[in-house]
Amino acid sequence: MLAVVAIAAWAVPTWSDGQERKYSGTVVEVDRSAGAIVVESMGPWRVKDGVTQVERRPIGVTASTEFVGVKRASGSAPSGWMGDFIESRLPGWQVKPGDWVTVIVTGDGERPTAVRIYVWEPTGG
Repeated sequence: MLAVVAIAAWAVPTWSDGQERKYSGTVVEVDRSAGAIVVESMGPWRVKDGVTQVERRPIGVTASTEFVGVKRASGSAPSGWMGDFIESRLPGWQVKPGDWVTVIVTGDGERPTAVRIYVWEPTGG
């Protein structure tokens, strides 16, 4: 249950100083040649006539975009907390359709640019 709450907290789009935003959802498209991914998400703030709306968000990926793997420690994490999240740097473009991601983006318009892409690794149980 705690994992669901922690991931849900990451799922809410947030804004800091109007510069960076955060989006979470499932990757539905990866187009390396075009430098883009498409993330599909939904949430309680996207309801129309009682139906939750799915939003497809194209996001630009550049050579400076960081990819970060995130998983839950099976025991004590380096932080000392049991089951804490552990981040590890991933080589570029380590994302595929079906992955759950949190993307920190910058820029406005139709296709913001990813600064960092957190790729969540599923946990057993």
